[in-house]
Amino acid sequence: MDIFIARQAILNKAKKVFAYEILFRTGMKNAVDTSVDGYTATTNVMVSSMLDFGLKALTGGKKAFINFTEQNLTDGSIFLLPPEVIYVEVLETVEAKPAIIAACKKLKERGYKLVLDDFVFRPGYEPLIQMADIIKVDFRITDTPEERKKMREIIPAHVKLLAEKVETQEEFDQAVEFGYVLFQGWFFCKPSVLHKKAIPTSVMAQLMLLRELNREEFDFLHIKKIVESDPQLIQKLLIYINSPGIGIGTEITNLHQALVLLGVDGIRRWIGLIALRAIAADKPAELLTLSLIRAKFCERIADAAKDPAASKDAAFLVGMFSLLDAIADADMETVLAEMHLAPELEDALLGKQNALGEILTMVKAYEAGDFFEIMRWCERFSLDTSDLIVYYREAVEWAAQVSMMS
Repeated sequence: MDIFIARQAILNKAKKVFAYEILFRTGMKNAVDTSVDGYTATTNVMVSSMLDFGLKALTGGKKAFINFTEQNLTDGSIFLLPPEVIYVEVLETVEAKPAIIAACKKLKERGYKLVLDDFVFRPGYEPLIQMADIIKVDFRITDTPEERKKMREIIPAHVKLLAEKVETQEEFDQAVEFGYVLFQGWFFCKPSVLHKKAIPTSVMAQLMLLRELNREEFDFLHIKKIVESDPQLIQKLLIYINSPGIGIGTEITNLHQALVLLGVDGIRRWIGLIALRAIAADKPAELLTLSLIRAKFCERIADAAKDPAASKDAAFLVGMFSLLDAIADADMETVLAEMHLAPELEDALLGKQNALGEILTMVKAYEAGDFFEIMRWCERFSLDTSDLIVYYREAVEWAAQVSMMS
């Protein structure tokens, strides 16, 4: 898969690079692809910056401005990026709803810098203005000297002003005179498009890494084995660990050392970005989410049922892998031939009614709302339907937490 990304320099008054804005592209053409929604575009920029190009290579150690939609701000995935090097650019389409204000407060508390894009004053925006570190003023929209000057008068003094879409020396001089301290536009440089071949990772390896997030204690050796099984994961880990803001200043000599230095929280964030790549791919995000829900739901049922032939760990894997055929675009027999799972897991995934397969059938009946089937399986496993409601709610909540990695 080809990956494209663009960057445009943001300069200070001395015309030195202060930061780069990282922009989504679908080809070498330097233009926005309007067929791709903003959420998907931002998700791709986040993942490509950290796992494919590497922030250090993209920005040369400078800060990175990334656009965020309302959904990107509230789904928690932003916390996968290091606050030390990221400026969170709140798009002009984002409304100052209570949920957005709360999300921005949380970002500020965690050390992220906020930028308001293409600023036009609107009632209700006062809380976001007060939290902003930088406000961008589009000189093509705010197009008269009086309007441009007034921005500095009405915006709090602690907020830096960035003049955007500056196209002439006259506009640059005018912006400096009016108190703007940062500048971006074609007068300085057009966005440059960068291209790279994306290296796909094994679907099985991704799901196995997600499985590790469910363990009470991290097993670094097990995670190391999963990463070692996929050379692409090793490359993405090394790109990530060398990104600014990750905090690893030591030369890496082996994979186990890299994982230990990254630590539990760092590994969680890295796995979260791997999962985001799956979500941002051409497969519906619901497939990954449903896999996670099924995994946790199967685990909870197995734990409650106490059937010696269906351990909760095995049930978790059966639920996790139950949609592999849809995710991998291949029949289940072909997928399983490459995985070498235990026979009882394979049988369950192929529809054979062993104890694990029965739990998966019960979960599918619950998803389908088949009341009579649910009652039959509850009797089989000595469960109450009210228990299932609790287990399913817990599974949904857990899947949401894993997807957000906040």
